[in-house]
Amino acid sequence: MIPSLLLAALLISVNAFYVAAEFATVAARRAQIRRLAHEGNAAAVRLLEIIEKPRELDQYIATCQIGITFSSLVNGAYTEANLAPIISAGLIEVLNLEPAPALSIAAFCILTGLTLTQILFGELLPKAVALTYSDRIALAMYWPLTISSRIFKPFIWLLNGSGTGLLALFGVPASSHKHIHSLDEIELLLADSKDGGLLEPEEHERLHHAIELSQETARQIMTPRTKLTAMSIRGGLEECYTLALESPFTRVLIYGDTIDDVLGIVNVKDVVSARINNRGADGIEPLIRPIPIVPENLSMDRLMKELKDHHSHCAVVMDEHGGTLGLVTVGDILGELMEETAVDEFKRDIKVEFLEDDSVCLSGAYKLKRASKFLGEVPDTDADTINGLVIETLGRVPSPGEIVELKDVTLEIEDVEHNAVTYLIVRRKEDSGV
Repeated sequence: MIPSLLLAALLISVNAFYVAAEFATVAARRAQIRRLAHEGNAAAVRLLEIIEKPRELDQYIATCQIGITFSSLVNGAYTEANLAPIISAGLIEVLNLEPAPALSIAAFCILTGLTLTQILFGELLPKAVALTYSDRIALAMYWPLTISSRIFKPFIWLLNGSGTGLLALFGVPASSHKHIHSLDEIELLLADSKDGGLLEPEEHERLHHAIELSQETARQIMTPRTKLTAMSIRGGLEECYTLALESPFTRVLIYGDTIDDVLGIVNVKDVVSARINNRGADGIEPLIRPIPIVPENLSMDRLMKELKDHHSHCAVVMDEHGGTLGLVTVGDILGELMEETAVDEFKRDIKVEFLEDDSVCLSGAYKLKRASKFLGEVPDTDADTINGLVIETLGRVPSPGEIVELKDVTLEIEDVEHNAVTYLIVRRKEDSGV
């Protein structure tokens, strides 16, 4: 009986080995394996070749699955064949049972005990260890799995081929094991990394903003035309110089007949230099730098490529009718990534001020997607900013002092300029969870 139990324990260990190898290989961090490979780790070099090739990874995982299945079947058949007669004989002697029911009870007890032991020591325990130390275990398992793969090669070819044929028969496309994650899955991975202590909260926030940014458009991050400093090309150098002195910005938008006819931008330092050198007779036309014009729905990756191709730090955003909507800059992009840490020159009024009574003073231009931590639950809206939400809720431009009720907070309008809310006070309701 003892040899049979020892062999059963050995087969459970074999099962645990292949379970750990499978989970560790799938969960291994490719970046970490690549780093070790660059450092000269032989196992990492070879493992990287496998996990980066779907076909190779399929065969590698199939080796684990064959090992798991084979060890489980052999263990069940061998243990029942060798232990059932011994246990049934004891039942007949102790309980005075008939041979047939005694053998059935013995088989049931063996199956139950073996299944529980297999699940605990052959499945759950190795899986937990493999997921915790995936990189190290994946590397340690490489050479044994490579040998097993060569031994099981005929079975792998037969089973993979049969599986692919059955999928084709039912019209299901064959897929391979790939380390591919959707944006939502990446968000979850980042959250897990933060919870596990691998990412600092600030690092997690920046990466979260980067993922959000990839899904935004030029319109969503631009500075609206109402906040730009602009002048007609008909104005002379002196007018541009005066405007530059009054403006806190370093760039002035130059247009033709109307602001929808954008000609380019001039840099304040060029204006100052031209005035000092008495080049006013030349006007501002020689100072104008061309600027790309992009559609409002242009994605971030295409926007950054457009800026790079034109060697420009900014671009004019136009609507579908060719009208100027605003200006998008590299600073806008960095501001989206860094939030309040890096603020573009055009967005100095986007601030957060915590008041003594636990209320918060926010800019109307504050993005709604970032404001949930202050506003709590907000109604469905197409607005991008708090100002847009307020106007959409009221159906009109509010007046200073007006109150807007949301589910978790009340918004008191502090200031309104040019038909837009510039500042408001956010106060939590007593029964809210914000």
